Formats: sequence, C-alpha cells, structure tokens
Amino acid sequence: MGRSRRTFDSYSRHVAALALHFGKVPTELDPEDIKDYLFELQNRSKTPSQSYFKHTVYGLRFLLKTTASKK
Repeated sequence: MGRSRRTFDSYSRHVAALALHFGKVPTELDPEDIKDYLFELQNRSKTPSQSYFKHTVYGLRFLLKTTASKK
C-alpha cells in the first residue's frame, strides 16, 4: 500500500463522501463532476479547510492509480 493505515482511512472517508454526494462509484464520474465537486468544497464556507480539500484530491489520485494499475 505504501501509506500509513490512517492515511488510507482518511483517503477512503473523503472518496466515500464524494460517492455519497453523487450516489455513484467515483470511477464512474465524469471529470466535470469531480471538478464541480472540488469547486463546491472550496466554496462551502468562508474559510474552507485546505487539508480536507487536499485529502479529497489525494484520495481521488490514490483511487485512480490503484484502479488503473489493476486494468
């Protein structure tokens, strides 16, 4: 896996939030859907959490790398 268990858990939580938001598996989303979601994350509050945003992005990257390597 190459990452700590806590990092993997964090990535999983953020990717799960994305999946719940759309009601789809993240790998089935269009790139525009993901861009819109990330834009929404940045605009949710006056002081958006950069770490929440970054962990969402990193979680998506990890997911896409692992699914691409299985093909």
